[in-house]
Amino acid sequence: MSELGNILLLGACLLSLVYLFLPLNSYQFITTSVFSCVSASMVILIYCHITNNFLLENVYYHSHTTKSLIYKICGVWGNKEGSMLLWTLVLTFYLFLMGIFIDNDSELKKVSLITQGLICFCFLLFTLLESNPFTKMSSIETDGLGFNPILQDIGLAIHPPILYLGYLGFSVPFSLSIAGLIASTEGNIWARIVRPWVLVSWSLLTLGISLGSWWAYRELGWGGFWFWDPVENVSLMPWLIAVALTHLLLVVRNFNVLRNFAILLTLTTFILSVTGTFLVRSGILASVHTFADDPRYGLYILALLGVITVSSFVVFIAFAKKNRSLTPLPVIPASHVGITLEGTPKQNFPVFSRFTMMLMNNLLFITAFFIVFVGTLYPIMLEYLTGELISVGAPYYNSLFNPIALAILVLIMVGQHCRWQGNSLLTIFREYRFSFCSAVAILPFIFHMELMIVLSITISIALLVFVLEAYSKRIRLFKVALSESILLAGRVPKSYYAMMLAHAGVTILVFGITYSVGWLEKKESCLKIGDSITVNKFKVTLRNIELIKEKNFHAVRGTMDIKNLLNNKVLGEVTPEYRFYLVEAQKSVESSIYHNLFSDIYVVIGEIDKSKSKIATKVHYKPGMPIIWLGSFLIALGSLLTAFSSNRTKVV
Repeated sequence: MSELGNILLLGACLLSLVYLFLPLNSYQFITTSVFSCVSASMVILIYCHITNNFLLENVYYHSHTTKSLIYKICGVWGNKEGSMLLWTLVLTFYLFLMGIFIDNDSELKKVSLITQGLICFCFLLFTLLESNPFTKMSSIETDGLGFNPILQDIGLAIHPPILYLGYLGFSVPFSLSIAGLIASTEGNIWARIVRPWVLVSWSLLTLGISLGSWWAYRELGWGGFWFWDPVENVSLMPWLIAVALTHLLLVVRNFNVLRNFAILLTLTTFILSVTGTFLVRSGILASVHTFADDPRYGLYILALLGVITVSSFVVFIAFAKKNRSLTPLPVIPASHVGITLEGTPKQNFPVFSRFTMMLMNNLLFITAFFIVFVGTLYPIMLEYLTGELISVGAPYYNSLFNPIALAILVLIMVGQHCRWQGNSLLTIFREYRFSFCSAVAILPFIFHMELMIVLSITISIALLVFVLEAYSKRIRLFKVALSESILLAGRVPKSYYAMMLAHAGVTILVFGITYSVGWLEKKESCLKIGDSITVNKFKVTLRNIELIKEKNFHAVRGTMDIKNLLNNKVLGEVTPEYRFYLVEAQKSVESSIYHNLFSDIYVVIGEIDKSKSKIATKVHYKPGMPIIWLGSFLIALGSLLTAFSSNRTKVV
């Protein structure tokens, strides 16, 4: 089976090169063949894990006969070799989709498929030579060494595949950008083709990051969802640039300006995605999320990253000047006040216009990216150059990143109601004064909190009301008969609803994070049966302690009742566990969470003090957690719907 897996990978690797030598009409067969070969090799590896084929190093070092079936399957990508095979599978999947959805008989399609094929070739070759999941053991083994306990969670089954779909989705805009430069494609045409791919990738990356946070919240036992961990940061960096790119592409599509800037952001986004896989697999970063330990492994990925970066920027420099003569679409009338674009026929944009707001927002997102970039990589560079070890933690990011995030929210609030032709800030305030008043009205209830919390809640509520008020004006709610408003609602473009969802998701996410941070409570104590811990209005009482034995772990399980002190009613129970995994010889905590509509009661336990018959217990009152997950989901859903909505939006 392992020999067949290697043959299939080798076949896919060689086939990904033939785009250079064959006509365009044969490309679809090749893309299907490449994807089929890699898919078959993944099926073979999964089969080897399910059947406990310990002749393979990948199975021996990362599995065991006592592992449940679901973790045998998803454990395939819980290691560096298997995750690299998943990486190539997703890459070739996007190659397959490009062959289907990009228009035929175009120079853009030909060059983009060649570029994507070369990227696939590089990673397939790397997988074969340095990260081969089909390497055989030198001895015969009857059982494996087990699997990291913190990865034995349902989050592992869905988080990595979706995160990779987000990361590697940006390879398609990357390839289309290289093709757009070489083929001298007009900016508005190029943007119309690229934008759906960017939106889908960004949506999946958003969902992948959110699922990673959800996994960390449930599995790591500290009760948080974001720790500014270096590996969390490397997924956030392409996300920030992609947000700027999605908005900039709207400008390029509508006005045929700033195409080269958009291409530069597109190239950067995919390069950052590859940078992420280098940092995670090189052993440079210290994190629970990283795979490894092998400097040579990281060196190969670094070399591959260097090839992709240098070659893409050489193409950009060589062809960007050639295309500077592209003519902007004459949509916005000239004005004596505003921004003038250099290198194009005279075209001015008023200061308070949607165009200007988008540019300012882009600059803020890029600034936020550099804050995260410096905070993540500066300690690494300092250690490499001087040997000094430093840690950049939450205080750095909170002091620099949070004000930028709030400024972005303000610009979103103002910008989405500016016209492309421009209008005055006073007009916007008059038209949407209800939104501002609604936000100010809550200040008396939160005045005692920190300034940043007050600002975050005020701005997020204002933006949410802004979105709803703008929609109500669009359908003339309460100004005409309800039946007419319903008819008007049916005529609103799907892209507008998608934008509403995404922006509402942003406000809900910010509100949830602020609510969670500002009103968090946590207590810890050693409890014996009958003892309680009280947080907020909830009383957590230890009802029972028991020892449970499963095939691959033993655990102490505490059963605790959750009571609402306001009505003295028992709401439910939680069952946190303190596990010992037998094969891995590792301890692990399993949190148990009681979910309310707007908050969580999060409980973890530790070891039993046998002399006192007590167990260490931590209880967190986590307000806003369901709101955070809802906001993340709405952002991902809104951007996904935007990608599949009409690609022609009326410019107003």
